[in-house]
Amino acid sequence: MSYRAAFYPCHGPKEEGSYIVKLRDDSVKQSFMATCSATHTDQLDITHSFEESNIFNGFVAKCSEEVLDALRNREDIEYITEDAIMRTCDVQRGSTWGLHRISHAGPVEEPFEYDYPSSAGKGVNVYVLDTGIFVGHSEFQGRARNGRTFYRGFNDGHGHGTHCAGTIIGKTYGVAKKAEAIAVRVLDDNGSGSTSNIIAGIDWVIGQHNRLRKPSIISMSLGGPPNQALDDAVNTAADRGIFVVVAAGNESQDASNSSPARAEKAFTVGAIGPDDKQADFSNFGPLLSIWAPGVDVLSAGIRGRNSTDTMSGTSMATPHVAGVFALYVSGSGTGVAPAEIQELIKKSTNETGAGLLVAQVPKA
Repeated sequence: MSYRAAFYPCHGPKEEGSYIVKLRDDSVKQSFMATCSATHTDQLDITHSFEESNIFNGFVAKCSEEVLDALRNREDIEYITEDAIMRTCDVQRGSTWGLHRISHAGPVEEPFEYDYPSSAGKGVNVYVLDTGIFVGHSEFQGRARNGRTFYRGFNDGHGHGTHCAGTIIGKTYGVAKKAEAIAVRVLDDNGSGSTSNIIAGIDWVIGQHNRLRKPSIISMSLGGPPNQALDDAVNTAADRGIFVVVAAGNESQDASNSSPARAEKAFTVGAIGPDDKQADFSNFGPLLSIWAPGVDVLSAGIRGRNSTDTMSGTSMATPHVAGVFALYVSGSGTGVAPAEIQELIKKSTNETGAGLLVAQVPKA
């Protein structure tokens, strides 16, 4: 029987005619691309080659179905997946109860207080893969900056990325008040973006991590249909020493049906409300690593330097945990593996009445 590379279709929105190609580990990408381009002259448009850190042995190309069929016959290709569209995981609704909850047992009661260690995430870079960050917002005190964009400019025209960054590092609404946030704009002003751009964003972060030699966290409040290439990219980032925190998703279903929530080495976060119960929209299941506040979360907005916004979703739970990671990493020093920090966080959780394990900051 002749060889056929595995093909993973996308069961949802996708970039038409765009495919993520994963080569076998023993294939030489440069040689493959040279011969492939010669064979399919003007028929193969390479849009990403992932050369920043070689996140995995592969590339993204736009091509016809005829060329796709020919590629699947090549024995040096492991799999090809369609380029799915990923989206933010927020639910718009209209207190900083979340900061209280991650430093106290629940359910929450006023007055809200937030107890956190004085290191406050200092020395940690948090890469926010999202719609961008309004870096001039007063919440960030100069600790937010633009890193890489895959769209025209860095402007956050949606507000999702700014809100998430505010929960991570904001002076008022943030968990890690001395950490730094770097915008990696992989989603557009509608809150959606291609899987290939997200993988390219992860690739860029790995390159920055290797160059800067600082503790690094990736916060991804986004998701979509299962995608093997995205899962592989997340796992590679974790293997390279980066802490990867992702949203479980808002479909009220098992998180195993969503990427990157299902990625083996992701730290996947579900959402609870002030009543300490699972939010009605939150995905669930054995793949979830932890739970965090995700209902009516107040954080930075995009309408002005001092503006605020209130959002709900596993997107809002995720940055709480990214901030908790920053606190633990800042207090532990460099060289601590992601798996070690994950275990520390899991051991420090407290349990809701329904048995959900809620993230807690390290004791001051």
